[in-house]
Amino acid sequence: SSALYAELRPEVERVLNGLVEESWSTLSAGTNSDELRPVRVTAWNIERGTRLESIIGILREHPSIKDSDLLLLTELDYGMARSGNRFVAREIAEALQLNYAFAPCYLSLVKGSGLESNTVGENTQALHGNALFSRYPIRGAHQLALPNGKDKMRGKEKRLGAQRAVIADVLHPLGTFRAVSLHLDAHSTQRHRHLQMKLLLDHLETLSP
Repeated sequence: SSALYAELRPEVERVLNGLVEESWSTLSAGTNSDELRPVRVTAWNIERGTRLESIIGILREHPSIKDSDLLLLTELDYGMARSGNRFVAREIAEALQLNYAFAPCYLSLVKGSGLESNTVGENTQALHGNALFSRYPIRGAHQLALPNGKDKMRGKEKRLGAQRAVIADVLHPLGTFRAVSLHLDAHSTQRHRHLQMKLLLDHLETLSP
């Protein structure tokens, strides 16, 4: 019913349906004796990326994480005052020399939840989303919107958008496989999260091969 939203809606949807993809890694899908080992994956909700230097340090140095082939990271800010208006996904990829795909989930109309609302400064891009990172090339990267478990415009943290899965084929030395990074709705029911997973799995069944 908002005339302003009707005017802005095409651009809002263009941004939220978009995907940022960049390549920083120089590794190819070629195989050598050192790479014939199990695929190593780390999944981590980095909670906006507000402690970005520490997060990058752990990803680079932690003995169980530093050799990961794939990072499935959720809750990454892009132009949010609470995280210094940084593009968290790009900074991680550049620091660690990884390829990545980032899908914005929400356009935030506020600075965040809880104490985040008191953050000094203003949002720039005001985006928040999920990402997939790989040491090896990725192909066919795309995103899938998942239905909301609640109205994101009700309550203090007002946002446009919905959770989105980031999907890509990873050209690993052991063979190409399909990977997904996603964050199911936390403030919802088991039934709703089951629905989100079913929609994702049904989508994966439509992809070739």
